[in-house]
Amino acid sequence: MLWEDRRLRDITERDLRQVIDSGLAEHLQLEYKSELYSNSDRGNKESLLDICMFANTEGGVLLIGIPELRDPQGQPTGMPDPDARIGLELQNPEATLQALDARVTAAIEERVGLESAAIPVENGAHVLALRIENSTSKPHCVRYQGHVYFPSRRERSRYEMDVREIKELVMRTASQQEKSELLIREALARADGDMRFAYLHISTMPVFYKEFLINLNHPNTRAALAAFDALNERPQAGEITYSFAGLERRSERFDCRVQLQRTGQIMFKRQLPIRDEEPHASFYPAALDLQLRYFVLRARELFDMCEINGPYLLSMMVKTPFRLAGRYAGAVPGTDDITRGIAAGDYAFPTMLLDNFIDVDSLIRPFCDHAHQTFGRSSSPCFDHNGRWIGTG
Repeated sequence: MLWEDRRLRDITERDLRQVIDSGLAEHLQLEYKSELYSNSDRGNKESLLDICMFANTEGGVLLIGIPELRDPQGQPTGMPDPDARIGLELQNPEATLQALDARVTAAIEERVGLESAAIPVENGAHVLALRIENSTSKPHCVRYQGHVYFPSRRERSRYEMDVREIKELVMRTASQQEKSELLIREALARADGDMRFAYLHISTMPVFYKEFLINLNHPNTRAALAAFDALNERPQAGEITYSFAGLERRSERFDCRVQLQRTGQIMFKRQLPIRDEEPHASFYPAALDLQLRYFVLRARELFDMCEINGPYLLSMMVKTPFRLAGRYAGAVPGTDDITRGIAAGDYAFPTMLLDNFIDVDSLIRPFCDHAHQTFGRSSSPCFDHNGRWIGTG
């Protein structure tokens, strides 16, 4: 999806110009509109159907205020017009977006993930950008003026789904999420490591995966994996090797491995930095927070480079063959408090469904708090009281 790793409010006129000048045509996940939907029953209905159709397919971006090139018969071609003036002259673009969001909330079932922004362009105009997430609650419908519509999208066109398609979509969506959750849980359960050490295992994958989703031979894929490693360590791309499961990179330091499978699943393991002292082994649980955050940032880059869209699943597991306690900075500088330990075993975290990887800190915080609660603390010390990442522990 366009600008998958960025918030729409961070998009600028320069970004829009790059899209226009590249001649990027409309496709399954992108549509241009030169004018705002009319403030009428027909216009309101059209806006709802367009948003709902993206949610019922693979998500998408709708750019309002981008004129299209026309063919000799005057029909839109789906290509942006590089010579046309872009943007809409709106007295209050934020109010326009708020009114649209209110209509979506009232008329589309179930609620769709909608992000919007008014992007300033020349002469005080704005391009309205709407991003509709690839939903795991398909199918969505529009209820408007006593009628129910189930729109979907094929290439550049919107159409109304029939009963057979609606039933198939229900079964396919539920089945796909369940299959993805099962795969990620099984992969973490069988993750290997030296049985003498404790490990952190993390995995993420697109919900709507498929075999050979990723071309492992593409230079972009290898480049993305080359930047993916344990915290603050980035070996060169030459260390990437093929395995039966896909591509992988290993690092002797930390006994670390990252593996990219053809389905888009990323598996990561790292030996935990343990202090083997009496009465039992211990480590700083903040290491889990730091490594998870680093993992998600690198996963976001990889998925973006490989053009893999959300939603995604994320989970992790701590495996230890011995009792393991947590260490936290003590009240006296230079000292540590040792918290209660966990027994030897495998500790699986919940599997979280994520629409995207945009707001990394807010999405990882539940995992981080969960980890520190396991070691007897109420929350992660890597976040301040407002939930902002501070990265200390």
